[in-house]
Amino acid sequence: MPDVDYYAILGVPESVSDVELRSAYRKLVRRAHPDSGGNVETFQRIQSAYRKIRAARAASGPRAQRTTTATRRRPDRWKRMICWSCGMRTARRPLVIVLTKLDEPDQQVGLPCCDWCWSQRVNVRDRRLVSALQTAGASSRAGFALLVTAFLSLVTMIVYLRFFFTAADSLVLLTLMWLIIIALLCLGMVPIARRALEIRRTALDFHQRLVDHPPINKLLELGYKL
Repeated sequence: MPDVDYYAILGVPESVSDVELRSAYRKLVRRAHPDSGGNVETFQRIQSAYRKIRAARAASGPRAQRTTTATRRRPDRWKRMICWSCGMRTARRPLVIVLTKLDEPDQQVGLPCCDWCWSQRVNVRDRRLVSALQTAGASSRAGFALLVTAFLSLVTMIVYLRFFFTAADSLVLLTLMWLIIIALLCLGMVPIARRALEIRRTALDFHQRLVDHPPINKLLELGYKL
């Protein structure tokens, strides 16, 4: 039956995508099913039309048909991301493009993109990294407070030596102040060094996993196209 318009039977145009075709077929089959009170001949005609269209599309070779994708709603809050190329923190969402590969349906791929240096593969947010940075940041603030205290103690001791110290004064107070300053310096450097080591360890682990993300040119080499 060469004059039969199978697309008209399903009520869709010839330019319909595979997803829309399948959706229209399921709606018609559900409505025309004999168990739902539909006509048997109509039900068989719909099934035959769908099989014919699918067979014709499979025989015509690979086609790069665009599937309709839902518009992404802007997130309520854009969380900051860290760029491992320029070190800046950006608040923009990653670049999202639709890639099509032959013999396969379209895929929507979110490619990282830094809005500061425009690097295509470095702007990614990782929960473990953010958690490590927050914990390390709290520790570094405590260490910084200890260093400030040590600096103020040193200034106090210098003022005391300059204006109030005499040869008859005991050296016990000076020795005690020196010990306090050294202790504060050591205690302040410990969390700062721990922060640096934690960030470096987490960054190396995260970067090792990040390098596996293929850039755009690699995806194009694999058969994708914009």
